[in-house]
Amino acid sequence: MTPPTAFVTAYGRLIAAYRAGASGAAEAGLLLAEVVRLVAATPVSVEAGLFRSGEYDIANLRSHLLRRQVEVLTIAAGAPAEALEALARALGGDAPLPEHPALGYEMVAQLIPNSWKPPAPAGAVADPPPLVLMGSQDFPGEDDRAHTASGAEVAALTAALGSARQRGAWTEALHAAQALVRLAGRVPEVDRRTVSITARRALSKPLLVGIIDHAVRTPEEQARAAEVLQWRGVEAAELMIEALRKTESPVPLRFLLDALGRMPEAVPVLVPLLRSPVWYEARHAAEALGRQMAPEALPGLRILLGHPEPRLRGAALEALSRYPAQFGSEALRQGLAHPSPETRQDAAGAIGRRGSGALAMPLLAALEAERDTATWRVMLKALARIEAPEAAAAMATLALRKRGFLSRGGLSLSERLEVVAALAASPTRAARAALTRLVREGEGEVGAAARGELDRRA
Repeated sequence: MTPPTAFVTAYGRLIAAYRAGASGAAEAGLLLAEVVRLVAATPVSVEAGLFRSGEYDIANLRSHLLRRQVEVLTIAAGAPAEALEALARALGGDAPLPEHPALGYEMVAQLIPNSWKPPAPAGAVADPPPLVLMGSQDFPGEDDRAHTASGAEVAALTAALGSARQRGAWTEALHAAQALVRLAGRVPEVDRRTVSITARRALSKPLLVGIIDHAVRTPEEQARAAEVLQWRGVEAAELMIEALRKTESPVPLRFLLDALGRMPEAVPVLVPLLRSPVWYEARHAAEALGRQMAPEALPGLRILLGHPEPRLRGAALEALSRYPAQFGSEALRQGLAHPSPETRQDAAGAIGRRGSGALAMPLLAALEAERDTATWRVMLKALARIEAPEAAAAMATLALRKRGFLSRGGLSLSERLEVVAALAASPTRAARAALTRLVREGEGEVGAAARGELDRRA
């Protein structure tokens, strides 16, 4: 660690003075004037760094940054006294860190949830939060706070990671990165924060870009790359989205979409992308957000249902179909009645993949009114995949309804056989029940086709 600057020293003492209460008020006033002078013309950036034995001290700014999980504190030149005072009081206590244009924080990723404590009763004066003082004077003999063996393992992995990157050996780099990520999750709690910070710094943005490029070229490494990227959090999510924005086809980068769909921290970055003027950028965002069922994405997804690009409308329908019924059902009903046959097919396909019994009857009504042959077939297959008694009854009725000379309400023989074929392709119990009914009530080729399917299954 580099020696503390004059600002760091004075600010640490200021925090300690505020924690001392009334007895430190006079010193606090002098120290506040000093730190205001020190940042009057020069900005300050303070890194908390890594935990090391003997470093904690109530008058040490780093101690308070480590306790409040702040990795980097930045203070703009000319920061006012009230902002510096509020920050010092917050760092020394448990109050939220103040929001001010002159103050910036880079927080450490929380790997272990903080234990919740009930709020103090109204009017009660809370004691300053305890700090563990670890000066060497408290340990007069051998220091029994020796770290675990994880330090050597971390050092070896980071060295291997840096060496592999310099040599362009991306498979080695990726394997070392995965080992480092897994180590961060299994080290003892006393070392977990240190390992987390070390791993985050080792997995820099240039390294993550190299891992993404390598995974695109090497599909067998994509699962490993996704694990590393997901652990790295929002910084990795931004790079993943940037890679996706370069291509219209999601196929080569499917692993990135899958990973983003498992990263809640990516939602704030993805939601604005729904408004992108480039249709495939919005499609990528819709696909990832639908997998997360993020409530904040619902307004943007619904707006996309009116987009002129049919592929984007389809992606929005697929995303909405993943949400609970009260959020997505109405959009799917509207999709079944859309003027575009392609969008009606997308809506029917989404209903079939979700297997929602609540939409069986709306799908049946759309099927009976459909005049486009390709769309009719998609709706038929979707209805056959719904695991619900009403879906089975509707399919059996369709197959039994003959078209007469005086009525056009029924189906032709070829259409009724298509109904049987759709039931035969469906693995649901409802499809089997419909086939059983057709064996009992069906005549001619329809009954024989249903009987043949049941015999094949038996």
